[in-house]
Order: sequence, then C-alpha cells, then structure tokens
Amino acid sequence: MKNIWLRWILATLLVSVFFFGCERKPGEKLYSKAMDEWSKGNLVRARTLLEKSIRSRTGSAENAEAYNRLGVLLWEMGNPNDAAGAFNESCRLNAGQYDVLCNLGVALSEQNDFAAAERAFREAFLIQPDDPRPLAFAGVLYAKNQKWAEAARNLNRALGRNPDDPHLQTALALAELHTAGADAALKRLQAVTKKYPDYAPAFFNTAAIHRYWLKNQTDAKRCFELYLQKTSGTNAFAARARAELQAIAEGSTGEKITFTPPRSPSRVNADKNFQRALACHKKNDLATAIKWYIAAIEADDTHEQAFYNLGLAYYADSRLELAGDAFAHAVRLNPAFTAARYNSALAEYRMGHTDRARRELEIVLGQQPSYQPATDLMSRISK
Repeated sequence: MKNIWLRWILATLLVSVFFFGCERKPGEKLYSKAMDEWSKGNLVRARTLLEKSIRSRTGSAENAEAYNRLGVLLWEMGNPNDAAGAFNESCRLNAGQYDVLCNLGVALSEQNDFAAAERAFREAFLIQPDDPRPLAFAGVLYAKNQKWAEAARNLNRALGRNPDDPHLQTALALAELHTAGADAALKRLQAVTKKYPDYAPAFFNTAAIHRYWLKNQTDAKRCFELYLQKTSGTNAFAARARAELQAIAEGSTGEKITFTPPRSPSRVNADKNFQRALACHKKNDLATAIKWYIAAIEADDTHEQAFYNLGLAYYADSRLELAGDAFAHAVRLNPAFTAARYNSALAEYRMGHTDRARRELEIVLGQQPSYQPATDLMSRISK
C-alpha cells in the first residue's frame, strides 16, 4: 500500500495576494503587465516581466511581495526549486510573512528538504497560532519522513484548532496506524466516514488497512466498492481500487515483486544500477529508487543487497507485502543475512502476521542472540 494519504492531505498552500495601489512606483507598470499576462495564461511572458519589475524596484517591501508572486508563478510552471529560492528571497526582504513562509514550506517539502520545510511551517505557526495549516503540513512532512510519532503530535495539535476537518482526521489515522495500531486507525476513519459519508479518501484508506494489515478481505472489498461509489472513477486511486477488487476476487492475498531474471547476469551493471537507486533513495525519491533496484536485480538476481534495499524502499512507502517479499528474497540468497530476516519479521508483524514474525525472530536470535532489535520486537509480540 502506498502512502496514499499524502496525496489527499498534502494540498498546496500557495496563496494569491491581490495588488492594489494608487501611486506609480518604479517597476509597477511592469508588475501590472506581468499580472495581466499571468491572468491570460502566458506564464513565460509573465515571469520575464515580473523579473524585470523586481530588478527595477527599489523598495524592499515591494520586492518582497513581487518575489512571493514570482515563487507562486514558478511553482505553477512546475519549478519548485526556483520557487523556493524566490520565497526565501521574499522572507529575507520582509521577515515574518505568514503566507510566504507557508509557501516556502510547501516548496521545500517538494525538494524533500524536510528539516528546512518544518522550520518554515513552525515559524508560520508562531505568527498565526490559531491557523491549523502549518501544524498540518509539519505533520505530513514528518509522516513522509517516517517519523510517525512526530507526525501524530503535529496533526493532533492541528486538529485542536480544526477538529472537524476530515483531511486532518484521515491523515492522523494513518499516523496512528504506525504508532497505535490498526484498531486505533480504523476507529478514527470510521468516525470520519460516519460524519462525512461522501468523503472518499477515508473509505480507500479503511479498505487498505483491512486488506493489508488485518487481512480482512470481506471488509476490504466492501470499502473499496464504497470508495468507487463516492469518487469519479477516473483517477489513479480508482484504478488502484479496481485492481484490488480484482485481486480479492481472484483470491490473491498479497503482492509479489516482479522482475525478469537476466539471461546473462552482470554484477557490474547491477552495481551501477544499485548506485543509481541509492542516490534516489537518499533523496527519498522512492518510486525512482524502486525502479533502479529492480533494474539491478534484473542485471543480477543474486544481488542480495539490491533485494534488501528494495525491501527498505517498499517498507518506507508502506507497501508491506512487497517489502516482505523483497526481504524474503534476500534471506533466500543469504540465510545468515540477519538484518534482512529481522526486517522480514517486522513487515510480517506490521501486517498482523505475528506467528510468522515470531518464527523469523527465533531464527534471528538463534543466529545472533545479542541482536537487540529482534529482542525488542519479540517482547512486543509476546505481550
């Protein structure tokens, strides 16, 4: 299961601010022309005029506003890196701008610079402590970085300011899935669907928890069907829901990784692809990392580290069935691969397969009795 909730909750906070003024100041004419071109959809021309306006303006306050507008325009043009630079410049010229700080946090999160993004949102929250948006974004950023406790804390604080928001409730449910377990997550999602019966994302996430965490295919089928009734049926999530329903009908209980074994294995090519995957993985670009790990395996399907790292990438993306399968491949190649076997047990535990998890942990502790993560997980299972 992918981090579906991120796409539902991570809405853009880019705020348009209307510009009014009586006096004509240096660059104002260019600025007005830029806004006019922007309104017509001529984004490249608008950018050129806006940048000329900035160069001709002498007042910091005007340029701070112009840089904010430029950042929004660059974001709209699909250039988050330059957008972040423009928002940063706006903040430098005029500190304490709430909307600009929110915009900056969004742009930085797109660059996977979570620490800087979180700082921007925290500063925005200090300016307007009654607005839940900065806390919500901080929570989502922590979740993207797999820091579930921090995510839950920030989302809970955001809900304290807007307790009836179904987006926040759904995001918190997914954080609670990793901190308090499936029952707590389902309880929150059920409250959302009861109060907002047409809020489709809550049904999708409920279905996914039933299917992949609780192995309750009957309830998973029912919730996927409800989701399809409440959505347009043309988005990627609808396609995923239909695929899940087909898999349930065919009796499939879990996903398996798929790859084409090499006719002529090449460890050199496998290592090259593995390094490409690592670079993407470090940037938290999980989709691309997964692609290159599989390419490494297709170059040499005895590359145990590629299988192991593929499992880590799938686990970070909450695709637990695929993560477990990848770890299992690594263990089959090297039965003494302690970390792979432990992570296989962890994936099984997260999916509710405690007996399978316990069996794997017993092997881990038989191989390495002092392996503390296995001891800790065994204690949690035995409670």
